Amino acid sequence: MSNVVVLEGRGRTAFGMFAIVGLAVAASLAVSTATAREVTDQTGRRVNVPDNPQRVVSIAPSITETLYALGLGNRLVGDTDYCDYPPEARTKPHVGAMLNPSLEKIVALKPDLVLGTDEANRRETADQLAHLGTPLYGVTAHTVDGTLQSLEDLGRVLNWQQPTDKLAAGLRARVAAVRGRVQGHPQPKVLFVVWYRPLITAGKATFISDVIRSAGGISISDDLQGEWPRMGLEEVLKRNPDIILFPRTEAFAPGLEDFQKLPGWGKLPAVQARRLYLVSETIMRPSPRLIDALEEVAAILHPEAKPQTKTP
Repeated sequence: MSNVVVLEGRGRTAFGMFAIVGLAVAASLAVSTATAREVTDQTGRRVNVPDNPQRVVSIAPSITETLYALGLGNRLVGDTDYCDYPPEARTKPHVGAMLNPSLEKIVALKPDLVLGTDEANRRETADQLAHLGTPLYGVTAHTVDGTLQSLEDLGRVLNWQQPTDKLAAGLRARVAAVRGRVQGHPQPKVLFVVWYRPLITAGKATFISDVIRSAGGISISDDLQGEWPRMGLEEVLKRNPDIILFPRTEAFAPGLEDFQKLPGWGKLPAVQARRLYLVSETIMRPSPRLIDALEEVAAILHPEAKPQTKTP
């Protein structure tokens, strides 16, 4: 078996190899005895999914957030090292990184179902888990609307449709309200900085760029190839963004006030005019909190279109 070769290459003991094979057989028997249905996931794979999964492993932070938003944190038996929201997610057993999770740890948790995304995870992981008898259902979300569709899809897969539909309807109403408020207003040109050295931004086919469009802006990187293209500062100067957005994360540095001193950045009119803004890192995760980020970005791009506060 290919997975045994991989484990040997990592210096696993013979006992460890037999253990994962034994766990895989047990997991396969558990899935086969449970009532299951064959479905096509959002990545196009055919997957045997239990009718009512009760033990779920998430290998993407956005899915972990979604499970908790649906009130299904009790079904989550494991997640990745990067699943940090809500705080309870950090207490779950971790199965490693998103791109290369530990198959041994996943199988040992005896999940009914593993959930992943096409952006955070590799196709090879899904194929290897299928070989071990553990189904992985994949979702795709590259837009605001796609995020809501993935939410509804997970609700159906997890046999949790009514609460999911209620949550999705509320989120969809908030999206519609934002789009309605900004409609007809001038669209500022926006640069979203994923990282500043080298400058990495968001391509057109990302939920970040779709948030900007839905919030009434124009991403200056929409015509660039790839999901996370690089840009030179001279090119940014030519495109002359009106507003520059940065993710509010612990890893991001320096402070906004320091960009005027960085080579090349001080030439940008948006930097000179201090039109630099930090936005919630939720803009980088296609989970229900992406709608929070949408509302935040819309308030930055169109302060004149903020919702009216009702007086008592």
